[in-house]
Amino acid sequence: MTRDMDLIRQIVLALRDDVRSGPLIKLESVDQLKFNYHALLLVEAGLVTGIVEPVRNGIPMRALLHQLTWDGQDFAESIKSDTVWEKAKENVMKPLAGWTFSILRDYLKAELSKYLPPL
Repeated sequence: MTRDMDLIRQIVLALRDDVRSGPLIKLESVDQLKFNYHALLLVEAGLVTGIVEPVRNGIPMRALLHQLTWDGQDFAESIKSDTVWEKAKENVMKPLAGWTFSILRDYLKAELSKYLPPL
C-alpha cells in the first residue's frame, strides 16, 4: 500500500479538531485497512500517539489513535490551510519523482513563514 498524503492530512486534522470521548478508530468513507495503515505511518513518524496491532502483511488489523504529539500539532498547523496544502501538493509532491516527508515539512515551514511579519 502506498502513502496517501491527503488521507494523512485528513487523519491529522480529525485528531486536531475532534472532541470524541475515546480514540480515533476510523474515518467515515475510508477503507478500514487503509486507515489502519496510515495510522501506523503516523505513529511511526511520531506525529500521533496510538496503538496499532497486530500487523499482518504490513497492515495493522486494529488502530487506535489518541492524540497529536508536539510535532503532530506543528504539522497540523502547517497543513490546515487548504491553499497552503494545495500549493504543497502542486510544488512538492506532484513534480518530484521522489520526495520525502522532511522535504514536505521544510516546504510547509517556508510557506508559513511568508505570513509572518518581519523582525
